Amino acid sequence: MADLPLQWSTTTAAGSEWAADFTLLDDDGAPMDIGGKTFEFVIRPTVVDAAMPPLIKVATTATVQGYIAVDTGTATVQVVLTPTATALLGKGSRPFALWMDAGQPSATCLVEGRFNSRPTASV
Repeated sequence: MADLPLQWSTTTAAGSEWAADFTLLDDDGAPMDIGGKTFEFVIRPTVVDAAMPPLIKVATTATVQGYIAVDTGTATVQVVLTPTATALLGKGSRPFALWMDAGQPSATCLVEGRFNSRPTASV
């Protein structure tokens, strides 16, 4: 996969469920072999923040913040954040990253950018 990380931004209403699908392809356009890989999606307060845990962190094990679903056949990674997780964001823009093999020597940042959140509209 050349030209990584992919730069991408997204927006959601704070307190709502958010999901995004990422299809991972090799340089020749074929689905990447992601068998045995681990994935992690993190949102931090600032780009220089390295505190653990980050503001939001999800992986393939579901938590109150969400989960990552991996389809090795199609090389698709789906990130799902729960309303509980996005409620933590309030209004603002924060850096996020989707990592493959985070914390390992082979760690690769696949996607990074800004995660924008806005308050939900009052009825």
